[in-house]
Amino acid sequence: MILVELGLIGITLIISRGTIFYWFQQRWPTFIKCAQCTGMWVGMAAGAAGLMQTGHGLMFDVAAVGGATSFLSLLANAILIRLLEK
Repeated sequence: MILVELGLIGITLIISRGTIFYWFQQRWPTFIKCAQCTGMWVGMAAGAAGLMQTGHGLMFDVAAVGGATSFLSLLANAILIRLLEK
């Protein structure tokens, strides 16, 4: 379960900060440039696809995984920015 969440955070950071998705970031900058927003969408998709399940139903999975990935992606992004700026 931890590996899946770390994978979701990694996907989020690649989409929101990686140069490989620059064209995607330019097309939808409001949703893609922010690690928190992108994390929410990535987490919600993972919850809907059943990659992570809580046992409380699909709608709860979508909300919980979306929220957790959003928060953790924002945290990881902040830590990486802090580490890479020095």
